[in-house]
Amino acid sequence: MAGKGKKTIYLFWGVLMIALAGGIFWFYRSNFDTRTIKFAVAQIGTITHERKVTATYANQELPIAAPVSGNVQYIGEDGQRFRRGEGVATLLPEGATPGTKQENAINQTIPATMGGLFFRQTDGLEAIITSENLISMDLDRLLAQAANVKIPTTNVQQGEYVGKIVNNLIPTQAFLELSSIEGLTIGKTIRLTIGEQTASAKILRKSEKPMGVVVMFPYYIDGSATKRRQEVTWSYQSPTSGVLVPISALWTQGEELGVFLWSEGVVHFKKVKVLDQDESQACIENLTSGIPIVITPRDGLEGLAADVK
Repeated sequence: MAGKGKKTIYLFWGVLMIALAGGIFWFYRSNFDTRTIKFAVAQIGTITHERKVTATYANQELPIAAPVSGNVQYIGEDGQRFRRGEGVATLLPEGATPGTKQENAINQTIPATMGGLFFRQTDGLEAIITSENLISMDLDRLLAQAANVKIPTTNVQQGEYVGKIVNNLIPTQAFLELSSIEGLTIGKTIRLTIGEQTASAKILRKSEKPMGVVVMFPYYIDGSATKRRQEVTWSYQSPTSGVLVPISALWTQGEELGVFLWSEGVVHFKKVKVLDQDESQACIENLTSGIPIVITPRDGLEGLAADVK
């Protein structure tokens, strides 16, 4: 009898220890699971699809050369518009003494060769990178031409350019360097942002070497006359607005795509439809803005009690 009593006691304590160990294990497991859950709040936002590309601009540009050597004095500000024949600068030929009657007698006015904006800077490509050449010439050879940017000093030599006139009433054209031209067709418009300007440019020509397209803007692009090559932003797909969650929140449970969301202290799995996504965010249909979303999803979270911190 004594032996049976001892066995009963040992069995009791054994069961009790196992129960305690199990309770401790589940307590720490639950707390561990809770501590390793990270949340983010679903928020209203917009997913954009943009890419940086390089544009080479072409405008109607006419350089203006000094008729003789001498000191040049500009009229007006750089970028100011002048009518054809209107003076853009005056030139005091070499040998004339400033402040004398001789200076006034031989002082020459340098007229605008056409109506447009006058810029002192030239790059030697005014007659090379033109709208006509972008359409008709070998683009590989044309775009390989190196620019030689010059801004004249006060003293200029005969034949040296003192600036250029740019016709800003004619739309700017450009060659866009792209990694692929798949899906782009002649006549289609693409959305481009240049600085603070955004415009829909029409595709006029496609090129595989170099890879890209020639486009025409609806108007003259500010800054294109002084910086012929510059980076622009191409919006290659329409944006999508809605409720956004981090892409890491998406989880496949069985055959269903969804997210784990927190509601009334408990984590639940919710099947969702992704309207759009990029590398970091997904736009979700019919999801409440402001609700906490698990961004470290895994199996075993369904029904788990958790505190959002």
